[in-house]
Amino acid sequence: MKILKLSLFIIAGETVFMLPFMIPRLYRPLILEQWGLTNTQIGQAFTAYGITAMISYLIGGPLADRFRPSHLISMSLVATSMVGLILVINPTPLNFILLYGIFGITTILLMWAAIIKLTHVTGGDRQRALAMGVLDGGRGLTAAIMASTLVLIDQTLKWNALQVVYIFVIGFNLLLACIIWFSFEKKSDIKTASNDWTLQKVFILLKTSQAWLLGMVVLSAYCGYKSIDNYSIFFVDVLGHSNQSAVRMTSVIFWLRPVAAIASGVLADKLYLRLPKGRFGYLIFLLGGSALLQMLMAFNISTYEAAILLMILTSATFVYALRAIYFSVFSELRFPDYLVGSAVGIVSFVGFLPDVFYGYATGKIIDANPGALGYQNSFLFNAAVMFLGAAASFRLYQKAKSTKNAVL
Repeated sequence: MKILKLSLFIIAGETVFMLPFMIPRLYRPLILEQWGLTNTQIGQAFTAYGITAMISYLIGGPLADRFRPSHLISMSLVATSMVGLILVINPTPLNFILLYGIFGITTILLMWAAIIKLTHVTGGDRQRALAMGVLDGGRGLTAAIMASTLVLIDQTLKWNALQVVYIFVIGFNLLLACIIWFSFEKKSDIKTASNDWTLQKVFILLKTSQAWLLGMVVLSAYCGYKSIDNYSIFFVDVLGHSNQSAVRMTSVIFWLRPVAAIASGVLADKLYLRLPKGRFGYLIFLLGGSALLQMLMAFNISTYEAAILLMILTSATFVYALRAIYFSVFSELRFPDYLVGSAVGIVSFVGFLPDVFYGYATGKIIDANPGALGYQNSFLFNAAVMFLGAAASFRLYQKAKSTKNAVL
């Protein structure tokens, strides 16, 4: 497959999540103000997203093992855009919550496992982490470019910027969906389905502890990733930045992602080639380091803004590095390629549970103690979850060392 076509998949893998996640991450203070929402209501919307996404992960995994990715991805982009348009037309608090539940279906059921499986097959054993790093790095580069574009729109318009931003992203997604749908002839598309796939084998996969442990690793890393959602409002409430300054600061964080993801993929593959199960050691290091940084912020180790910003940037770098490699260990866990889509569904079902509880939990934590104390408590919560993830990574490493035969 040509690089251009792979690039289209990578861009789609990020832009589909811009409506439910990037815009609120950048414009959370403005959404709270213009649409009359509270942090708790935004948390409830993310919970609605997470509930429907959990079901979609389980169903979408087998879909990725049975159908071609280009059609699945195009349909996901179109459906997500339609939901976003409804939100812009009538952005009431109730609609915000209900439509986020639908976002959970449109962004996950058709998109997620297809993207991960395609990348897994492309990378092969020796460069699987690099392939995952390129995927997440490419998604990160897309996010950074789009975030900077949205900031420019915000600074240029000054009025009605929120609605214009949503319409811009919707239009981009629809255009991308058309390009992907019509660019791939059936004979040139990557076919990931296999005659070896059976529903019985998926049920056997459900019983393996490796899948559930890896889900816990992804869960802890994803909590760290979702903590970035609170940084823009942290800059406003605690550090005293203006709304526009907070948007600019958060957009800078996005630019860390492509660099961290690709570098992480390269390093993980080198460790894989030189050390037994080296990717697991790398996971343990990143999760433990992230937990430590969150604890330093929770215990207010420094009152200097420069030091706080440095810890935030370092923590975000670690989190982006984690996202680049946690799906690269399927071969070390002896999962066969024809079941990777189903394995992605099972692992994601556990790993992305923070979509159900994280936004609501941290929103309640912050609202219960407005100001610095609320954010310190949320950092402590992050640290506890990521320490659990480090422990799960170590247990997974032990199991991988003792696993000599394929799971199926």
